[in-house]
Amino acid sequence: DGPFIIAANHIHALDPVMVAIIVPQHVSFMAKEELMHSPILGWLARHVGSFPVKRGKADIQAIRRALKVLAQGQVLGIFPEGTRSKTGEVQAGFEGTALLAARAQVPIVPVALYGRYRLGSVFHVNVGEPIRIECAMAGKPTAEERAQGTELIMQRITALLDECREGN
Repeated sequence: DGPFIIAANHIHALDPVMVAIIVPQHVSFMAKEELMHSPILGWLARHVGSFPVKRGKADIQAIRRALKVLAQGQVLGIFPEGTRSKTGEVQAGFEGTALLAARAQVPIVPVALYGRYRLGSVFHVNVGEPIRIECAMAGKPTAEERAQGTELIMQRITALLDECREGN
């Protein structure tokens, strides 16, 4: 209950759909700005409450919108890697997830997605225990705290992914 951030690895364009299926609350996703220009996918993304983020730089407007989602008690969905993994391995994460969690003082629920989106294939969704990003000054994470928080998030997602692989 209450606001939280879902942080998942990103392996396929359908990942937001899979995450939305497993979370009982509505999830507002941060989506790459380019997706919003697609006639069909952009319409669908906006229709379900996704909002654009400019990749590769600090997008203040997207950060404000994400904080507003959390302030309204909603769930925010983020793929901290910023793009899909071509290998299926977890990539380095960007610090935005840790920043948002620390500023909004909400937990992050790590999620690992593993498998193929094909008929007859097995697909795993592994949900971890919530993580809290600790800050010396509430709501104002230092660069070091953001980096440590990001490392923790990505380690948890990687561990969850490893559990999926071992169970497969």
